[in-house]
Amino acid sequence: MPRFLRVSSLKFIQLLAIVTLSLVVSASVQADPITVTGTATLVNGSNFGPQIEFNISGQNFSADVIDGGGIDRFMHFGIWPCSRSAGALEGPCTEANLGYSSQSDLRGPFTINGMTFNASVINALNFQLLSPSFVIPPDLLDDAAVLVTAPFTFTGLFFTELSGVPFTVEGQGTVQLLLTRQTAGSFTGLFLERADYRFGSTVDGVTIESVPEPTTLALLFSGLAGVAVRLRKRSRQH
Repeated sequence: MPRFLRVSSLKFIQLLAIVTLSLVVSASVQADPITVTGTATLVNGSNFGPQIEFNISGQNFSADVIDGGGIDRFMHFGIWPCSRSAGALEGPCTEANLGYSSQSDLRGPFTINGMTFNASVINALNFQLLSPSFVIPPDLLDDAAVLVTAPFTFTGLFFTELSGVPFTVEGQGTVQLLLTRQTAGSFTGLFLERADYRFGSTVDGVTIESVPEPTTLALLFSGLAGVAVRLRKRSRQH
């Protein structure tokens, strides 16, 4: 075979490999987002605001990560100032929203296409929860506990050093935020107790209602699913 034909064949193979790789990367980037299911639980953190823990999964994807807050996102939690955190106590909760975002200082593993990675700057899993804002009615501000129910949306982006390509995840569901009457410093009022995000069906809007005394809150959370069903039925009736 003439030399120029061998060179041309080699260049053709190299070009074909580059085109194939580009198509694979493009397909990965343009692929539909992974829809996730599962739960997330948010509680008061010890230092810099709320702490959230995820247990979610989707097609060829799962995550079991926790975000304990961080000074880099100080005062950027959606439910601030309803939470109590070091140096950021602004009084009891009267209005807020149920959003939350994270930018890579997570802990714990996530799995994509059968490969497991630890959340880090290199192997990053970032996410954002969005939910409507709410204002607690004045007649509930002195109650022992208040339950806020609202819809939420979830978007996330994860990136592994091996794939070199970002993947997106998304989801939606209903969040129920429990605020209890607490004393923190010189303030007494409603503060964050916990919030439970459940992926799946959503409610139409925000509902705020008084709940039983703190001694019965354990029983309350065992029936959160029933509460959500009742609220949806009420919304349909209206």
